[in-house]
Amino acid sequence: MITRILLAFCLLSPGLLLSLPLAFDPVPALADQPSRAALPMPGKTTLYQRVITKPAGVMRKEPRADGDVVEAKVPTFSVFYIYAERDGFVELGSNSHGETKGWMARDSVVDWKQSIVVAFNNRADAGRDRQSFYADKAQLEHALSSGGRSAEGVIAREPENAIDIAQNFYLLPILGHESTYLPGDSEGNLLEVASVTEDTENRDDRDFKAAVVFVIDTTVSMDPYIEQTKQAVQQISQTLENSDLAGKFSFGLVGFRQSERTNPGIGYHVRNFLPLSSHSGAAEFITKIDQMKVASRPTEGFDEDSIGGIDLAIKDNDWRDFKARYLILITDAGPRSPELGDNYAQMLSVGELAGNLRANKIRAQILHLKTPAGASDHASAEAKYREVSAMDGSAYARYTSVRNGDLHAFRSEIDVVASEILGTSRDIAANREITEPEAQDVSTSANIRRAARAFQLEYVGSREGESAPPFYRAWTVDRAFNDFRRQALDVRILLTKNQLSTMTENLREIVERANRPGELLDANRFFQDIQDLALRTSNDPTQLNENRTLGNAIAEYLDDLPYKSQTTALTMQDWVSAGATEQRDIMHALNSKLEFYERVHNNPDLWFALHEDAAPGEYVTTMSLDRMP
Repeated sequence: MITRILLAFCLLSPGLLLSLPLAFDPVPALADQPSRAALPMPGKTTLYQRVITKPAGVMRKEPRADGDVVEAKVPTFSVFYIYAERDGFVELGSNSHGETKGWMARDSVVDWKQSIVVAFNNRADAGRDRQSFYADKAQLEHALSSGGRSAEGVIAREPENAIDIAQNFYLLPILGHESTYLPGDSEGNLLEVASVTEDTENRDDRDFKAAVVFVIDTTVSMDPYIEQTKQAVQQISQTLENSDLAGKFSFGLVGFRQSERTNPGIGYHVRNFLPLSSHSGAAEFITKIDQMKVASRPTEGFDEDSIGGIDLAIKDNDWRDFKARYLILITDAGPRSPELGDNYAQMLSVGELAGNLRANKIRAQILHLKTPAGASDHASAEAKYREVSAMDGSAYARYTSVRNGDLHAFRSEIDVVASEILGTSRDIAANREITEPEAQDVSTSANIRRAARAFQLEYVGSREGESAPPFYRAWTVDRAFNDFRRQALDVRILLTKNQLSTMTENLREIVERANRPGELLDANRFFQDIQDLALRTSNDPTQLNENRTLGNAIAEYLDDLPYKSQTTALTMQDWVSAGATEQRDIMHALNSKLEFYERVHNNPDLWFALHEDAAPGEYVTTMSLDRMP
C-alpha cells in the first residue's frame, strides 16, 4: 500500500514529466490561492488543456514580460495544465486541479493535446527520402497532389542522417490531424506538428564497431548448417586478420532448443556460447561453435524456441559499444508458441520480440531452412519470421528462405551475409556512403545493404550530433513523399518510468483477475477496463491512478485521437461480436505486452533524463503505439 501511495505521488507531483520538487528551485507559494480547475479542452468535460515547454522558458508571477521571476529556466519538455490565458501568456499548474505555479509566454510552450507523438523512422529501413514540413495545410496538399515533388512552402526538412534520441531528445507533438486518401489509393494522415528539442547538439565520438550475433537452432537436424556457418566465419577471420577492421568486429553465438522440463535429457533450453565483448573475435567464435553440438534426441513437435534464443541474445549481450548490431537467426523450424508454456521468454510473442529488437537498434536477418520435414509449418513460420525482421515503415522484411533446406544454397546465402556485413562495415568505417539497392530488390544481399545503410545513418547522425529541425508548427504527412505506401513517421507514446510502472501494474491486475481460477469472467467489464487503461495512457497518463471508469466520457477520449492502439480501435460491439478465439488472442497479446513492458522498464539504455536533477522515476521513453494495450 505504501508503494502505491508513493508511486501516485510521483506521477501527480510538479511538472508531470519533470515531476519531483528536486527538479527545480523551490517556488514561492501564491498566497491564499483557492483550489481551481484547469481549462477544459474545447468541447470536453474530463480532458484539460495542457502544454509542453520549449527551451529557455521563464515562469513569472504575473502575465507580463517584466513580471517577477518564479523560475528562471523551466526545464524543456515539462508538461503543465492551462488555468488561464491572457495578454500572450498562459497561467500554468502541475495538475488539473489545485494551485497554479505561474505564467509563461505563450510562444515558449506548445499545445500538448495527448501523449501520442510522432518521430522519424530510419529512412534506409523505410526506403524513403527525407521528410518535408510545410507552412500550412494548403501547401502540403498541393505537394501531395503533385506526387510529393513541390517544394513550395517547405519550412523545414528532416536531417540527412538519423537522430539519436538518446543524445538529442526531441518530440513532435501532434497539434491537428486529418485522414485522407493519397494518390495511388493509399491512406494517410495529414498532421500539424510542433518541434520541441533542446538547443544543444550532443555528439558521440566513439569509433565505429560492428557486432554479429548468430542465433542457431541446435536440434538434431541442424548439424551440417552449423558446420557451414563455422566455415563462413573462418573466411571472414582470414579477411579481418590484417584489415583496417581488426579489433572493430565482434561476434556472439547463442544456441536454442526447447525447455528441458518438457524435453528431459535435451541438454539445455537456450545458451549463450559466446557473449559479445571487445575480445569476442572470429577466432573465439570458431572455438565456441566447435563446442556447439546438436541435441542427442528430438524435441516435441516441430517448432523450436527461437523467440527464447533471440530474447537471450538481446538481453544477455552488451550491445552498447557497437554502432552496427546484426542478429542472424538460422533455423529449420517455426517459433514455438508462447501459449504452449515453458518458453524461455514466457509469454513474449513475435510482435513484442520485434519491438524489443527495434528498441535496441538490432537488425535481424532470418535464414529459414524450408526442409521437407517441416512443410506443414513453412507458411506459418515465414509469416512470424517476417514480422520479427520487418523493416520500419516498409512492407519488406529481412527474411530469406532456403528451399528444401539445400545445403549448398544455404552456404551461398551465409557467405552473402558474411561478405556484405564485412564490406559495408568497411565502407562505414572509411566514411564511404553505402549505395542502397533498388526498391524491388529483396535478396539477402539487398537486405543486408539496407540494414548497413540504416546503421550508417545512425552512426553518422550520432557522430555529427544531428537534431530535429526547429520550427514552431508545420504540416506534414505520415507517409513517405516518394512512395505513399511507406510510413515516414513512427507513432509513439511518451511515458515516464513511473507511468509505465503504473500502467503495467494496472494491466497485470486486470489480466490476473481475468485468469484467476474459479473467477467468473465478465468479458464486457474486462474489455472496458483494458480500453479505459489504453485511453488514459494515450490521452493523459497522469490519470492512470484514477479508479473511476470513463463511462460515458469514453467518447471524449476517443474523439480526437489521431491514432489508436489495438483495443482503442475496437468498440464494445466489436468485442461482443468477436468469437472466443479472437478474444483469447487479445488476452494472449496482453500477456506478451506485459513481458515487453518488463524488458523496457529494466533496460537503462531505453530511458532518458530530461534534466540533470531528474529522479529515476522521471526518466522518459517513447514507446511504439503498436505495443500499447
